[in-house]
Amino acid sequence: MTDHPARLYDSDISCSQILLPDISKYTRQYFVLKCNPFHQEGETASHAWFDSYGILSDSDRKKFFDCRFCLLVSLLYPDADLDHLRPAMDFMLWLFSFDDMADLGEFKLEGLKRAVDITMTVLQDPDSIQPNLKIAATLHSFFNRMRQNGSPTAIRHFIEATESYTRAIAQEMVDEHAGHIQTFEEYRKYRPDTSAVKLTLATLEYAHGINIPDEVLHDPIISQLSLAGNEILTWANDIYSFPREYAGGHTHNLVFIIMWYNQLELQDAVDYVNQLIEQRVQDYLEAKAKLRSFGPDLDEEVTRYIQGIEYCVQACIDWSFITTRKHSSRTPLMFDPC
Repeated sequence: MTDHPARLYDSDISCSQILLPDISKYTRQYFVLKCNPFHQEGETASHAWFDSYGILSDSDRKKFFDCRFCLLVSLLYPDADLDHLRPAMDFMLWLFSFDDMADLGEFKLEGLKRAVDITMTVLQDPDSIQPNLKIAATLHSFFNRMRQNGSPTAIRHFIEATESYTRAIAQEMVDEHAGHIQTFEEYRKYRPDTSAVKLTLATLEYAHGINIPDEVLHDPIISQLSLAGNEILTWANDIYSFPREYAGGHTHNLVFIIMWYNQLELQDAVDYVNQLIEQRVQDYLEAKAKLRSFGPDLDEEVTRYIQGIEYCVQACIDWSFITTRKHSSRTPLMFDPC
């Protein structure tokens, strides 16, 4: 089989005819959706902060804010106080603007590698740099505020997750430029990083003030829970964002990969991925039932971290039907999450 996706893109695929599975219906049986009470106050301030950098034109700015990234943050971190919610919102605006620049090819490959290097310099040596690149300046701004009220462990985990994310999206661009479609095994290796879920969970530690040592974070069962939660929401995202990504020529999507290697029609591939998600939900529940005690000093922190994983899963799945980022027009939920 050729590695170039031209044949699939030349075929007649109507994304408008996809019957989307109601993933939220079965995940909501186990995971909670909750909104931060400081949402409106935080969003107003965060939008004003982002505007001050002049990164987007007026028309692009409206489209960007209409995606409601700050609402996603309020659903991800519903228990954060305002002082921790605001930097988390600023982080999310930075993350999606950086992701857009990569997806739209504004960096090109060498430019993206340079942006990754600048990003890591800002995080690893923030006191000795004043970045000129606007997107790096926004990172420098909110990261300095995170350093002021975040634990050293949470900040270190944020830096490590950012490095994994930026390196992974650079590799994604290399693969797409080469016309290489990742196998399912390759996809599972890179997608937990390119999805930025690891970054989201590192920010959870900061936003909710969770102090969890490395030996606990890397416990086999907690690692299984983190990975299962990551894949549940990421694979759901791949279903809901497939039309947008397909139109942009992106192949780093599980629906696309299943279509390509399993030689399935689009609806069959969507149904197949949905079955994989249902299985990962069961994997998560089985792993959670095996969670051991880490002692009275750590059990509460572990409980809050696991609750945070579940907040993240349900937040991302339900937000998919609120945001215009994945659909040409917003499809409102049957309830107002905030």
